[in-house]
Amino acid sequence: MIDTAPRILPVFDSPSRPKWLVEAAKAAASASFADRSRTEWPDKVGYACERLLELTGRGSDCLPPICDPKALLVAETGSGGHDFGVALAGELLGEMVGRLSFSFGDDEICRDAYPVLWDMALDECGNDPDMPEPPDPILFDHSIHLSEACKDGPPWPSGLHYASHAVMEFAHHASAYSSHGLGLAHAAPVPVLWPPPDAPPSLVSARRALSEALENATVSQDEYTAKLHAFLSARDNPNLPDPTVAEADQVSAALRDWNDSVIPAARGLATATYAHAWEWASSDHDRWDLGVVLYAHTEAFLSVHHLRQATDAYDLTDAACCSYAWWWCHDRELDVASLRETVSTW
Repeated sequence: MIDTAPRILPVFDSPSRPKWLVEAAKAAASASFADRSRTEWPDKVGYACERLLELTGRGSDCLPPICDPKALLVAETGSGGHDFGVALAGELLGEMVGRLSFSFGDDEICRDAYPVLWDMALDECGNDPDMPEPPDPILFDHSIHLSEACKDGPPWPSGLHYASHAVMEFAHHASAYSSHGLGLAHAAPVPVLWPPPDAPPSLVSARRALSEALENATVSQDEYTAKLHAFLSARDNPNLPDPTVAEADQVSAALRDWNDSVIPAARGLATATYAHAWEWASSDHDRWDLGVVLYAHTEAFLSVHHLRQATDAYDLTDAACCSYAWWWCHDRELDVASLRETVSTW
C-alpha cells in the first residue's frame, strides 16, 4: 500500500522534536543572520552549522547542551530511537529557510506569472469609485521590482494589495483545478520539463482532505470568518459593546473545531504542495537554490490562499517549508556536520 499522507513537521516539544533541539537551532540561525558580513547563502548555512555544533558543546555528536542533564541523558541513551543529530540538522535547515526574507517575493512571482492580469486588476482598481486613490503608476512598470517600488513604504503604492489579491486568487483556482496542482508552473525559476508532472497521490489526497474538512466543519468557512472577525472587533474596539458570553462560547467552539480539523488538513495541503513544487523545480535535489525555495513557498501559500481571512496562511506555508527541510535531512541521514559539508557544494 502506498502511503499518500504528506510528512508533517513533528510537534514542538514532542519526543522527536524536544524544546532544547528547537531552541538550539533557533539560536544558531539567529547568530548566522545577525552576522552581516556573510552574504552568500551557502556561507550563512555553513556558519549556522558551526554555531550549532558549538552550542551543543559536543562537536559532531550534535547532542544537547551539557546544562540540560535530562535531555542529555535521553539523547545519549537513545531513548525512543530518536536520531537527534539528524533532527538537529533538519531543524536548523528549516529555521534557515524559514527565516529567509523575501519582501514582496510572492507578489513578484505572481506578477511575473500573470502580467496582463496584474495590469487589468490595476485598471479595475482605478475605475472603482470606492477606492480612495488611483493605482500608483509605478506598479504598471514591470521593469521595476516590487521591492524597489515599495522601498519607501509603508504606506505601500496604492493598488498593490488589490492587484496582488486578484492574481493570487486566480492562481489559487488555477492550481486547485489543474491536474498538476501548480498555479505558477510557467514561472518556475529554472528551466524545467513542460508540462509539469501530474500531481502526486500525496497532493491529491491532501487537497481532498482539506475539502472534506471544510465541508464537515461545524460552521462554514464564511460563517466562521464572520463570527471570528465580529468577535475580535467587539473585543478590541472600545466603541463597540463587548461580546456576550454566549458569543464568546460560540466562537471558542468554532475555533476548536477549526483547529482540530481544518488547520491540520490545510497544513497537510501546504506541505504536499511545497514538496511537489520544490521537487519539480529543483534541478539538483541535493542543494537548496534560493529561487526554488521562493517558488515552492509561493505555490504552497497559494494552495491555502482561500483560508487567509480565517487563519494565518503564511504561518501554514512557513511550517510546510520547515517540514520539507526536516525530512530532506532525514532522508539523507545528514547530521549537522554532514549538512555543513553538503552546504559547501552549493
